[in-house]
Amino acid sequence: MARVPRPLIVGVSGGPDSLSLLYALYRLSAKLAIDLHIAHFNHGLRGPDSNSDADFVKAQAESLGLSFSTTKEYVKSRPRGHSHSLEEQAREARYDFLARVAHEQDALGVTVAHTADDQAETILLHLIRGTGLRGLGGIRPVSDSASASGLKFTLFRPLLDVTRAQTEAYCQVLGLKPRLDHTNLLPETLRNRVRLELLPQLRQYNPRISDSLLRLAESASLDISFIQSQVDEIATNLIDHFDSDLSLSRQKLSDIHPALRRRVLSQALELLSGSPTDIEGAHVISLESLVTGETGGELDLPSGIHATLAYDNLVLTRTPTPPQQQPIPLPDEPQPITIPGETSIPGWTITSTIEETVPANLGLSPYTALFDMDRLPCPITVRRRRNGDRFTPLGMSGSKKLQDFLTDSKVPRHLRDSVPVVLAGNRIIWLAGLRVDERLKISPQTGKVLRLTFEAN
Repeated sequence: MARVPRPLIVGVSGGPDSLSLLYALYRLSAKLAIDLHIAHFNHGLRGPDSNSDADFVKAQAESLGLSFSTTKEYVKSRPRGHSHSLEEQAREARYDFLARVAHEQDALGVTVAHTADDQAETILLHLIRGTGLRGLGGIRPVSDSASASGLKFTLFRPLLDVTRAQTEAYCQVLGLKPRLDHTNLLPETLRNRVRLELLPQLRQYNPRISDSLLRLAESASLDISFIQSQVDEIATNLIDHFDSDLSLSRQKLSDIHPALRRRVLSQALELLSGSPTDIEGAHVISLESLVTGETGGELDLPSGIHATLAYDNLVLTRTPTPPQQQPIPLPDEPQPITIPGETSIPGWTITSTIEETVPANLGLSPYTALFDMDRLPCPITVRRRRNGDRFTPLGMSGSKKLQDFLTDSKVPRHLRDSVPVVLAGNRIIWLAGLRVDERLKISPQTGKVLRLTFEAN
């Protein structure tokens, strides 16, 4: 049986850019041996016009004989999440939809119609907001992306060398009458003001300012590619994964060039947060200042990331969302954990396994932890916290009061008694969901590994 080819999703709004993309791909589809699937997101921001856009795109799909997906969501009523403006909320919702369609269709990826004009505007926006070299690289032609819900997909932008005027001319040649979004002509968003006010002003100084910005993006992208190859090599040897935490050697960070150090720190933050969206240059600079400061320094960063400087390590941890929003009483007395096997306590099911080798990737869920089995005192137990409890958080050489650690980790007061405290003998080895103990972490010398996983009931 012949294998059905995987389609390519085409994001179509109905405007001249996306319509040009659709028809260009359609005319090339036989030569490229690709099937197309049209996706349209109705954000409900323009009243009846939004519905008319959806009807128009559906009609285009029917006229070309292409499959079609659409959805309607009133973006104004969408929970904000990480978005800070209505424009960002609409973008987040649109990419959630495109990622979902890509997964439903088992697609090669998603194509969108960003043009050279979008690239120039984006670079100026990055400059206005403050950016480094990566921001000067602008929009990438191909990128691995992830939706806010965590769905991963490949994003293609084949029109970055094409101007908006050229897409309008292409539609005219083909006799197409694209939909026009009149909100793009209103100076209500920063991008619109850049398009309508700033770029026309800059053209008075350089009529070809857009070309200059595109050359800047190309040059920056080449530099970024080389620097990133160096960062990847350094980060492999510098960033250690311990459960949901990352640990970086303070000495190794100090030994590398500041330009590479900031890149490594930025990469570590992105690894932990899962997205670069909320990570800005100012955050990386603050983190670098922490590395060069005094031991014991701490810093709160976006996405719930907390940085702590120990004697030898910079420890980055992300406080997870508690699986229970209501307090669940844990046993006062230590309750034995069956090893290997399954143990039930109020609110939790604990699964334990013994493994003969250390996993290649130690990055795990916050509610899974690995321990050096050969160094663990027995028995392994779990209980609620007690007054006076102390442990040695990963990355630190001295002990810390549990109460202080829970406060620093921003655990809500009413949930602190619901954080499982795991012990080996009389020693606390893990606050489930938060941090393991430094003294029993996995190391290159580890033989047998104990894996513990907590699942909320």
